[in-house]
Amino acid sequence: MEDTTTHNQEIFQCSRCGFCCHGETTVSLSPFDQQRMAAELGLSIEEARAQYWRVTGQVVQMKVVDGHCIFYDEAIKGCSVHLGRPERCREWPLHPSILADESNYQTITASCPGLNRELGYAAFCARLKEILDRD
Repeated sequence: MEDTTTHNQEIFQCSRCGFCCHGETTVSLSPFDQQRMAAELGLSIEEARAQYWRVTGQVVQMKVVDGHCIFYDEAIKGCSVHLGRPERCREWPLHPSILADESNYQTITASCPGLNRELGYAAFCARLKEILDRD
């Protein structure tokens, strides 16, 4: 999937608040995510795993440091491995679950100041569906 944020100025403009990078867990990394991230870091998979990832059984996630993703950098107000970030981070907050349930839309818009709340749910979903279908 292409980075959806390049196509969505009407419904989303990242404010770089970092809210999506905070929490006690992070997103799971697919094997492709792991390869891309390790390459961006200039490390082998094993080195990236040892330094930056938390592995629980078959689940690989980025480590959490001081309540946020290890790659969240306060100085730049963003991701220090932006080009190597996982697919889930690339799509956020324009998650397909918004289309399935208005309560998902309400929850996500309540936590993300970059989403255009003025469109209303139906118009937002119509535009998001266009974006997702294109990608």
